[in-house]
Amino acid sequence: MTTDSVDDRYALNLSLPPLRDHALVPRIDAAAAAGFSLVETWWPFPTAHPTRQQTEDLRTALTAAGTRLVCMNIAAGDFTAGERGILSDPDRRQLCRDSIVAAVEFAAEAGCRLLNLPYGNRLPDHSESAQHRTAFDNLLFAARCARARGISVLVEALNPTDNPLYLLPDVEDAVDVVRRARQAGALNTGILLDVYHVARRGQDPSQAIARYAKECLHVQFADIPDRTCPGTGGLDFVRIITALREVAYEGLIGLEFTFGPEFPGSPADARSFASRHSFANVSGETAPSGCGGRAGLDPRVHPSGHHGPSRRTSSGHDAGGRNAGR
Repeated sequence: MTTDSVDDRYALNLSLPPLRDHALVPRIDAAAAAGFSLVETWWPFPTAHPTRQQTEDLRTALTAAGTRLVCMNIAAGDFTAGERGILSDPDRRQLCRDSIVAAVEFAAEAGCRLLNLPYGNRLPDHSESAQHRTAFDNLLFAARCARARGISVLVEALNPTDNPLYLLPDVEDAVDVVRRARQAGALNTGILLDVYHVARRGQDPSQAIARYAKECLHVQFADIPDRTCPGTGGLDFVRIITALREVAYEGLIGLEFTFGPEFPGSPADARSFASRHSFANVSGETAPSGCGGRAGLDPRVHPSGHHGPSRRTSSGHDAGGRNAGR
């Protein structure tokens, strides 16, 4: 690996500003131009029921850019209005399941092996216990749909400072959901561990990695305090990567950060970070083999994907235009 190449463990997230203010195809091209062959995204379609043409366009764009989609959210509601998922909404159970079916179908065709299921906010017309029951039922449904296609499904904790109504404010909350799902037979479930959210919660990302390695199937990086490009804030990413190596983490790392005139960083800076923070050279040796709870699935080994245009709407999709970030 040259000093300019991007470690193949890193994927650029396409869904935070200013990237999300553009149509999806130019974002895919920008990721490829910055040296990333792997990308991840929030729900990339205008509704929970994408047309065949929309999915074909998306796959085609990914292939044309030489990129592969490695992680994708299902539809997550209206982010502009502050929603953070519909997995736990009893009134939108069918919409959630329609999005799950569509996401599994597209992911299987595109070679994407990870689907993130945004859990949702507390709702005034439903008890939290009813919401958690709905979320758990929908998670098991998603796991069954995904397992047949070799796909794993994820839940994620979001910090309460940025997301005060979110139902899973702590990594331990997400881990508890996953452990119960695995006990129910859904072995293809896991957590998405975002070190930004862990740190904003006032916790140590390295300790969270060590504690929850068996449940962790995907990791995301951004720096504190403003969710900027890794390396521009207060987190020690050499220590974090060392913690991942010590638990033999075999998954990928999504770089999900914001940038622009008021924030440092850019896709080019992300590329520089990825080349300087290779798993192979962070401590002078290659990454260890083994599995941090991967349930037999390796998201790095699947066929190349494809892609097309998009805009974020009331389905929580990622199509360009401004929406609240996570």
